[in-house]
Amino acid sequence: MRRGEALGLKWSDIDFDNRRITIRRSITSQGQTTPKTGKARHVVMTTVLAETLFDLLSERQRERIENGWSDTPEWVFCSEAGTPPEPRNIVRVWKRVRSRAEALGVRRLTLHSARHSWATWALQAGKNPKWVSDQLGHADPTTTLRHYAHAMPEDDEDLSFLELGGTRRHETAPNPNEPEPRNGANDETTWIGRGNLERETGFEPATLSLGS
Repeated sequence: MRRGEALGLKWSDIDFDNRRITIRRSITSQGQTTPKTGKARHVVMTTVLAETLFDLLSERQRERIENGWSDTPEWVFCSEAGTPPEPRNIVRVWKRVRSRAEALGVRRLTLHSARHSWATWALQAGKNPKWVSDQLGHADPTTTLRHYAHAMPEDDEDLSFLELGGTRRHETAPNPNEPEPRNGANDETTWIGRGNLERETGFEPATLSLGS
């Protein structure tokens, strides 16, 4: 999800039972607004994320008692007073974290790098681009492919999809009880080794050579 969408999360948006988050709003420097596409969406949670958020909710409940709040703050990420987060403060905190990481040899990263990494890993793992697009909140899968097509696995030498079942059909042992194939222009099947009949219907017709 985007940074503003994360800041706009409320505990009512978290479904721990089904490990699902509903993204309904976004908080930016201009205030609270709808997600970028203008509509809500659901994203899945990993087990680790669900456990982390559950621990955070428990911490918020302890803070409510310690601070004398009447209710647990509704915002997942809130200020010390339980109010909605200020995007500028998040940027300041991230810069401090990044500085410490760079001192340890980690290259400079932005908050958006986490979103980009997730999309790249998902596509490299073979996830459906449509599903990845829905999780990212892109208006159309073409947007996802335009930015992340380089991450999709491909094998230029793998032409197995052209084999139509592989070579085993040519290696099938003859069946002595099976009649020989019929000859004739009206025969609707093609003999491909004894014991294997394939209909021609549905296959692309052969291209006629020039001058024939």
